[in-house]
Amino acid sequence: MKAARGLVLALLLCRSADAWLARRRPAHCWQRTGARPLRDHKLRATTLSVEDKLGTTRAPELGADEERRAVAALRSAAPSLSDAELAWFARDRRGDVAEAAPKCAAYVSWRRTFGGLGSDRAALLDAARSERRKRVGYLARERDVLGRPAVVVVARRHDATRRSLDASKALCLAVLEDAVASLEGDGEQVLAVVDLRDVGPPQVDIPFVLWLVHALRSYYPKRLGQVALVDPPTVLFESAWSVIKPAVGRHAKLVRLISNAELRRDYFPPNRAPRDLL
Repeated sequence: MKAARGLVLALLLCRSADAWLARRRPAHCWQRTGARPLRDHKLRATTLSVEDKLGTTRAPELGADEERRAVAALRSAAPSLSDAELAWFARDRRGDVAEAAPKCAAYVSWRRTFGGLGSDRAALLDAARSERRKRVGYLARERDVLGRPAVVVVARRHDATRRSLDASKALCLAVLEDAVASLEGDGEQVLAVVDLRDVGPPQVDIPFVLWLVHALRSYYPKRLGQVALVDPPTVLFESAWSVIKPAVGRHAKLVRLISNAELRRDYFPPNRAPRDLL
C-alpha cells in the first residue's frame, strides 16, 4: 500500500512539474506541436526512408530451402500450427530451430485459452466488454501509407485506478488478433498508434504495459512494425518510461515519439487518419 501511494505521489509530482515546465519552455521546444524524442529515441528524421521512419515492414528472410527445412523440423513441436505460422517463428529466430521450437510450443499452449482470458475471439470480446464500451483500443478502418493495419489506443479513455486488468488484456488480444488476421498480400506487420494527449497519472498503467511487452515478445514476435506515441506529456512519460524500458530492452527501437500533426502528415494518406486522430 505504501509503495502504491508513493507511486501515485511521484506521478502527481511529475504532472505538476510537466505543467510548470510547459509554462516556461521556449516555444521552439518539443511539447505538443513537434516530437522531441527522448535521449533513448534519437531519430534522424530528415535522413530516414519512409520505411525506416515508419518502422520495418518484414521479419528477417530465410532462403526457400532453409525455410522449408525449418518448418519441417518445427512440425513436431507444434503440429496444430500452419506452415505460415511455423515459418514466422523460424524467421523470428533467424532459422534457429532449437530456439524456435520452444516458442512455438509455448504459443500453442498459451493460445488455447489466451492465458486464461478466453478460448476464442468471442470470449475475449465478452471479457473485454467494460473496456470496449469506452473504445480504449480498436482496429482502425484506415491503413497507414505502407498498407499496414493500424491499432489505435486512446489512452485518456483508460483509467488504471478503476479498470479490470483482465478486461484490458482481453481487449488488447482481441484487437491484435483482428489486426494480424487483416494482413493483406505479403504484409506481415502492424502499426500501433497510442494517443497520449490529455493523459495524467490515472492513465499510467505499468502492470498492463509490462504484461503487453511480454505478450508481444512471446506470442506476436516481430508483428509490430512501430509503436507511435502521439504527444506524450514529457515529464510524466519519461518517469513511466524509466520503469518500462528495462522490460522493453532492444525493442525500444520500435518506439517513436511524434506529434499528432506528424502522424497525420507522414503515416496516413491525406485526410485518412483514424477519426480520433483528426
